[in-house]
Amino acid sequence: MNTDQTPPEVPQTGERARVTIETLATGGDGIARHQGLTLFVPRSAPGDVLDVEITEVARNFGRARIVDIVTAGPDRVPTTCPLAEGCPGCEFQHLHYDAQLVAKQTFVRDGLERIGRLKGVVVQPTLGMAHPWEYRNKGEFTATIVDDRLRLGYHGEKGEFLRITACPLHHPLTLRILHEVEIVANAMHLPLAQLITRVSPSENAGLAILVCWEDSDRLEEAAKLLRERLPELAGVLFSRVRGRSVVRRSLAEVVAGQGKLTQRLGEWEYTVSAESFFQINNEQATRLVNLALDMAGDMGSANFADGYCGVGTFLIPLAKRALRSIGVEEHPIALRDAQDNLTSYAIHDVHLFEGRVESIFPRLQRKGRSLNVVLLDPPRKGAGRSVLESVAGLGAKRIILVSCDPATLGRDAGDLAILGYQPEIVQPVDMFPQTAHVETIALLTKR
Repeated sequence: MNTDQTPPEVPQTGERARVTIETLATGGDGIARHQGLTLFVPRSAPGDVLDVEITEVARNFGRARIVDIVTAGPDRVPTTCPLAEGCPGCEFQHLHYDAQLVAKQTFVRDGLERIGRLKGVVVQPTLGMAHPWEYRNKGEFTATIVDDRLRLGYHGEKGEFLRITACPLHHPLTLRILHEVEIVANAMHLPLAQLITRVSPSENAGLAILVCWEDSDRLEEAAKLLRERLPELAGVLFSRVRGRSVVRRSLAEVVAGQGKLTQRLGEWEYTVSAESFFQINNEQATRLVNLALDMAGDMGSANFADGYCGVGTFLIPLAKRALRSIGVEEHPIALRDAQDNLTSYAIHDVHLFEGRVESIFPRLQRKGRSLNVVLLDPPRKGAGRSVLESVAGLGAKRIILVSCDPATLGRDAGDLAILGYQPEIVQPVDMFPQTAHVETIALLTKR
C-alpha cells in the first residue's frame, strides 16, 4: 500500500484551468470540478469546455469566470443583446430556451428535495412562452452622468455602468419612455437618480416615476413635455430620494396625468397604482391565475383566504367563486387598489384586512374562524413556519402556494408536510425568460 500519496494542491485565486461544465446550480451558475474543488461558473452551459480564471476559493467550493470557450455545449446559443454577457438581467440568454425550461424544472425539484426533504414529488415541466421576449411590464433604471450627459441604464456585474438603449426583455414602450426621459432630463437639468417605468401591454399605456435627488421647479414643465412627446405616457410621477441611496425614497406623487394603469390578465382587469406590486409578465401571470382556479376546485361553499392579496390578482377570480373570502395585505396603496377592483366586479362577500399575515391569521384563529382554501403568494423570503402553522390552525384543506424562489418554496413545502399537507401538483411557470428565476404554483392538500 502506497502511503506517500499527497493530496492534490488546492487551487488558488487567479489560477487558470480548463474545465467541463457538468450541470447548472440553482441560481444559474454552471458546476465544474477542478482538483477536488467544486467550481461555480456564471454564464456557462452544460457541456461547455472552458478556460476559466478562479476568482474565489472557499473551504468547499470556488468561483471562476470564463476566459475562453474552448468547445460550446449543445445548449449554448448566440446571445441577441450586446450587453447580455455583463448585464445582471439576462443570466440565461446564452442558453437554448428549451434548456432554460428544463433547468428551471430541476431547480424546483432540487429545492423540494434538498431543502424541503420531500422525496418523490412530481414536478411538472416548466410552462414556457411562445415568444419569450419583450415581456417585462416594469423597469428600474439608474441615472448617472457620462461625459456631462445624464444617461439611464444598469450597473453591470462588475459594477460598470451599462447604458440601455435597447433591451429584448422590456416591453417596447418602456424603451421609448426611457429614451424620452433621457432627452427631457438633460434639457431641463433634472436631478434624476432613477427612472421607474410601468407599462400596461393591453392598453399600450405607461407611467414614469422620476426619482430625483432633490426637488426641482421644472418638474411640472418636464412632465408636460414628456407627455407631449409621448402620447402613450398616461402619467408622470415624482419621488424624492431619502438619504444617499434610491433604496429609500418617498412614495410617488402624480405630477401630470394619472397614477394608475389598467392591467389585463385574460378575462380579468385590475386597476394598479404606480407603487403597487403586480406580476411583471402579463401572459404568464394569466396562466398562474387560471392554474390557481383549477387547483382551488369547487368553491361554492368554501371560505377562502388570500394571504398576500396585493391588488387582488388571485383574490378576485377566486372570491368570485367562493362563498366568503378574506384578503390580507400590508401595503395600504395595494389594498385600496384591491377594494376598487372588488367594487368594479361587484364582489361584496370579501373582508379585507390591512396588516401582516403573521398577525392577521393568528387573530382569526383565536376568534375561531375556519377556512377551506388558502392561497399564499408571499415575497421572495417565503411564508415561514408561523404563517403556515396558523393556516393549518384555521383548518385549511387546500393550500395553493405561489413562490418565486425554489429554496423558500422547498422550505415552506417541507414545513407544510410536517403539518400534514401533501404536495399534489407542483407547476413551474417561466415568468422570467432569459433569467435564472422561476415562478412556481403548487397545490398541497391535507392528508
